[in-house]
Amino acid sequence: MSSPVTELKTRARLLLNALHAKTPASIARSTRISKQQAWPIPATPEAWTLRHALNIVASEAGFKHWEHARTIFSGAAHASEDMGTFWYDQQAHGLTNHWFASYAEARAQLQLHPDNYLLPYKKQFFVAELPCITQLGLADNAPLWQVIQHDLVAAYGSAAWAKLCELRLEATRLREIEAAQENSEDVKRKEREFSNAVLNTFIENGRINKIPQMRKKRLVILQWLVNQLELERRYAEKEINTFLLQFHEDFATLRREFIACKLMAREDNVYWRC
Repeated sequence: MSSPVTELKTRARLLLNALHAKTPASIARSTRISKQQAWPIPATPEAWTLRHALNIVASEAGFKHWEHARTIFSGAAHASEDMGTFWYDQQAHGLTNHWFASYAEARAQLQLHPDNYLLPYKKQFFVAELPCITQLGLADNAPLWQVIQHDLVAAYGSAAWAKLCELRLEATRLREIEAAQENSEDVKRKEREFSNAVLNTFIENGRINKIPQMRKKRLVILQWLVNQLELERRYAEKEINTFLLQFHEDFATLRREFIACKLMAREDNVYWRC
């Protein structure tokens, strides 16, 4: 696996590509995190930048923002600095962990229980048992833990610490893939529910009772209409008008909206689906 900094940069570029491709799950994910962090949210998918994406993936990894992650992963931060929540997993919340405000207290606890593990959390410290380390995806790395004597704080910046960083990021990547799949299904489900609600409201007996004013609702109606046209077939404008008259008397507005929403293309009064 690449270095933690390189890995986060790769994730950011992948996220940015997904945002520019208007992937619903990536937009929902980025918007949610930006709201949580009180960051400005770009008005359009195209307006997201690499800086936005870097901040988002850094936040997902447990840091305040990209510069925070880069500083910590460089190994050059001071021991008293905020180390973020990188070494903690919310799913480990119910497990037995001992929390301390000072490193000296945490170190004393580890000396009493040398088979436990000492990790940083923001500006605090906690001593965890094996189930927590398993949850972090780091339980199968006994030789690395032996090298650092189970103390990630004292080992900060070392080669063994850097390797454990890589392994922790790899574990979070697998978790993110699973979460993305779940979020994607959730987004699709909500979109289906929204579309069905719009169609039930505005379609009666196969006709449009009213063209929606809200853009998002209007797009549902337009997509429903255009799906009834054949792919790759060229239609004369008169054919489109006749088709639309089956559904609403204002065929001219619907025809123009097909073009404006890029659901159809037009050239020399000939129309086809995009």
